[in-house]
Amino acid sequence: MRAAVAPVVAGTCALALLFVGCAGGSVPETPIEEPTVTAAPEAPVEEPVVTKATIVAWAENAEWSFAADGLWEPETVALQDGEGDDEYLRTYTLGEAVEGDADGDGVVDVVIPITQLDGNAMHVLWYVWLGRDDAASGEQPADQLVYPIARMSRCGDTVHEVTALDVGFRIEQTLWMPHTDAGRDCASGGTGEQTRDVVVSEIDGDPYPIQVAPLEAWGGVCPRSEWLDGILDEGFDIRAAAAASAPVVVDASETVGLYELPEAPLLTAGGQRFFGFQTEELMADSENPIRMHCGFYG
Repeated sequence: MRAAVAPVVAGTCALALLFVGCAGGSVPETPIEEPTVTAAPEAPVEEPVVTKATIVAWAENAEWSFAADGLWEPETVALQDGEGDDEYLRTYTLGEAVEGDADGDGVVDVVIPITQLDGNAMHVLWYVWLGRDDAASGEQPADQLVYPIARMSRCGDTVHEVTALDVGFRIEQTLWMPHTDAGRDCASGGTGEQTRDVVVSEIDGDPYPIQVAPLEAWGGVCPRSEWLDGILDEGFDIRAAAAASAPVVVDASETVGLYELPEAPLLTAGGQRFFGFQTEELMADSENPIRMHCGFYG
């Protein structure tokens, strides 16, 4: 009976060694490998189509609208690599662009100065280029606003700086005052120090520059009047732009001083009147060198 049982026991021990060991033996521990986690590939980040760089690159090789003094009928100027000329041998050069958001739509806009040289005469206009939210890669990224927001010339206005605000642009300038500065030399510049904040608003489907500070008024170039005194009047709803739906900045119940301005075909093509105005508050502010702003009627 024992001889018959022994092989079974031995076989049992041998089999047990495969699992838990026999006679006090142990199974060596096998290290558990952590599973390898493969990170999902990152989706490529799409670069925005409309940036300061893409707008400037387009503007440097575009046809520009150039309206002398910001008032006259515009001429077309073709640029290549930021430079150009016209049939009168006047040359044109672009300056440094300023990035911002002129209309608050979240799309990049820029202001670019363009300088015209005509012999010894220099004329600079600051134009807004409005970024297009529907622009695809390779398409025109921005549109030029036809109304410049600032101007500079020899023996005329001086623009010191244009900077971006949260919405709009700030223009720091010194205006040449036709009466008080008449006897000054050109190198000294004018005396009408002024800071203006300008935004772009779409009115009746078209964009217009609107001044929002120091008070609401026309946001394009506002020339000075040759008149020493304005005519006090009332009954005018003075608007901030030529469009019929433009915001009214002085209502008909308020007495204002009205000032005749130089011709401005760019601004009066629709038959509206373009003139300077002083509110009662401005008329009382004798410390302010700039008490006249511009608006429209009709």
